Amino acid sequence: MLTNLKKISLFFNIDDNLLKEISSYCSIKKYSKDQIIFYEGEKDRYFYGIVKGSVLMYDSDLKGNIIPKNQFGCGDIFGLISQIQNRPYCLSAKSESDETEIIKIDYSKFQPLISNPPFSDRIIKMLSNQIMQELEFNKLQKFDARKRVIYTLLNFPQKFVRKKKYLLAKELGMSAETLSRILSKLKNDGIICYCEKSIKVTDYDKLKEYIS
Repeated sequence: MLTNLKKISLFFNIDDNLLKEISSYCSIKKYSKDQIIFYEGEKDRYFYGIVKGSVLMYDSDLKGNIIPKNQFGCGDIFGLISQIQNRPYCLSAKSESDETEIIKIDYSKFQPLISNPPFSDRIIKMLSNQIMQELEFNKLQKFDARKRVIYTLLNFPQKFVRKKKYLLAKELGMSAETLSRILSKLKNDGIICYCEKSIKVTDYDKLKEYIS
């Protein structure tokens, strides 16, 4: 368990004795692709760290269609905010990989540690980054489809890493066909390239000109 805990960003460079204590109230579980980790509205005492694979946090519309909200990968934690606020999960979570390994951490036992460094500093920084990202991402609403894609490529490149186009399209508020057309044009112009199921920017200066 110690080796797996050390893969989680919240526990980087933590003393082994403290990690042993934390590991006593952790468990690890494997999830297959699309397997649900928890549903919106559920309430329990755990938050989670990703050892392997990726996780999608999502909302659902009245028809049951998935609305992607955030994607987490190896080393990330999720579900912690709900525990700190003592409320049910505000989003659902499911495995995005064929084999996702997740550590479940009992928040009721971890709670005494969160007010002490380095955990307090790391959690504050993590929450601040999430809030800033949400505020920045909300700016997309004032752009047309093309500028939404370009703005996201410039400011949130991680969203184009191993993410299915239809999920990204929903997150950006457009059809998958529209997203594909925009990306194809950028690729043909030599601004982006496809690499290992991810999209990477190859000409930032030219891309910035497209949004100015």
